[in-house]
Amino acid sequence: MMVKILCMILAVIAVLAIALSVLKYYFLMNLAINARAKNPGRQSEKEEEIPVREQEIRRQIQENGEWLASLPREDLEITAGDGVKLAAHYIPAQEEPQRLMVLFHGWHGSWTGDFGSMSRWLREIGCDLLLAEQRGQGASGGKYMGFGVLERRDAADWLRYLERERHNTLPVYLGGVSMGAATVLMTAGEPMPDFVKGILADCGFTSPYEMIYEVGRKSLHLREHPAMDFVNLLVRLLAHYSLKEYSTLDALKQTKLPVFFVHGLADDFVPSSMTRRAYEACGSRKELLLVEGAGHVRSFFYANAEYRQRVEDFFGWKK
Repeated sequence: MMVKILCMILAVIAVLAIALSVLKYYFLMNLAINARAKNPGRQSEKEEEIPVREQEIRRQIQENGEWLASLPREDLEITAGDGVKLAAHYIPAQEEPQRLMVLFHGWHGSWTGDFGSMSRWLREIGCDLLLAEQRGQGASGGKYMGFGVLERRDAADWLRYLERERHNTLPVYLGGVSMGAATVLMTAGEPMPDFVKGILADCGFTSPYEMIYEVGRKSLHLREHPAMDFVNLLVRLLAHYSLKEYSTLDALKQTKLPVFFVHGLADDFVPSSMTRRAYEACGSRKELLLVEGAGHVRSFFYANAEYRQRVEDFFGWKK
């Protein structure tokens, strides 16, 4: 009798352990690809705990984001290949446009927050801006983010819109930060109009699989297997794509576009080693800027003059 009771207790413990693991996997999947889901583990930082330099950067981001949102703009909407409504905003250059930057924000980011500061510089040197809102975020439709796998097709749809609907004649450059950088790097493997001339990628990751595992390993102390097997299964069932379906490395092996890579060496979210690997995989003309002391998407603030000058020189942008 005691043996049966013990076996039942052990069985219940085993079931509970499995259930807890599955809940962890679901939590990681939902946190990763559902931008509208709340993160119960997220805690607000106390201002006194934030370094002074970071406080100043955040102040600049907020002020510049508000400035960007206040500019005259054309709000755009297209329908992606899978039926999802995608939003973007077209803002003209300060003077006569010399080129068009198509920009993609990051994971849980926004077009104003991620590009307010950079947009001042780009508009000053003659760039029209098309600021996309990534699927599942902001004003764009869709429940799940694709970590670049789905968004690369959205980017291609925006380029087709520029070609067919707006009859664009400006040279076009794709730019992105964090997941937006992964988006534009994966787009490099897609067919695109001849007017696309280059890519600027800041703090991009190698693949959705590796990035989500990095988050799970750090925040939930998950082992790769079986955790990522279950997470990928959930993504396939709910969002209809695979975390292993495509990567920036796959795209960069085939692209002929020049690519400028940037990464902060103090990035504790996306490891800078991912950009190094992407740079090594890239078979086209390329340049790499690694910024000492800069955290995630902070290189533009830590090495502002060098960042701007090297990008302008690499792409041959004349003021």
